[in-house]
Amino acid sequence: MKLNNIKIDQIRLMVPVRDQKLKTNEFPFELKAINSLFNFDTLFSEKTVMRFGRNGYTLSVSYGSENQGELVTIMFNPNRLDMGLLIDFTASGKALFESLCKLQDIKVNWKKIIELIYQKFRGHISRIDIAIDLIDYNFSINEIFAKLKCEEYIFLNARNQAITEDRIKYIGTKKEVLTIYVGSRRSDAFLRLYNKKQEQSDNKGLYRLVADKHDNWVRFEGEFKHREAHAIGAMISTLNTNNIYPYLAGCILKHWKMVINVGSQE
Repeated sequence: MKLNNIKIDQIRLMVPVRDQKLKTNEFPFELKAINSLFNFDTLFSEKTVMRFGRNGYTLSVSYGSENQGELVTIMFNPNRLDMGLLIDFTASGKALFESLCKLQDIKVNWKKIIELIYQKFRGHISRIDIAIDLIDYNFSINEIFAKLKCEEYIFLNARNQAITEDRIKYIGTKKEVLTIYVGSRRSDAFLRLYNKKQEQSDNKGLYRLVADKHDNWVRFEGEFKHREAHAIGAMISTLNTNNIYPYLAGCILKHWKMVINVGSQE
């Protein structure tokens, strides 16, 4: 049976710190507010403060333990409070967070969460990865790549212009392509297509048992950062529905449409 699913795979949220005159060892009020919003202390058995961060952040508060798996992390820099707090949900960290919420009968509504981040905290999304899963559609990354190479398929960008071959890369061998990349990882919008079934089996992933039940599983995943991520979050925060997933799919289709090249059929 064919299945399709649209989801937020991972997400990073930035919340400004209002008090710019904190003492060296003082935590901003927003840290407590974010903790309360996500119920981190309720869900996770451990909380660890570390002098470690990324992207210029020097302190982090990680929720969880090795027994629980991937951690969810809040990062900040007491010497650069203008950078705000960064709440980082990796793909596996987000999945763990949602699983723990389900066990505690806590409903997770990403529309309302994003709305609060934008409208109450005056923050924004700094990165969001949107995934479209096509399960048992008999799609093959190998076949897609072959048709792109012979120009039977083409990708169109947001201006409905064909994306040139030099903007499309792949990982794998001539016999088996596992991942296709469209665009640059350094840009604000970047697409990858990959064999999710193979990836889960090879890495013993969280969804390996699900992958084993199906013949094929291809994922289209858009990675949006900076201005693109900010704009997606701003739009989500104003939607009149909690069902944000058709809009998320539209974000991918706006930037990348894989179509049959009519010229190749002539």
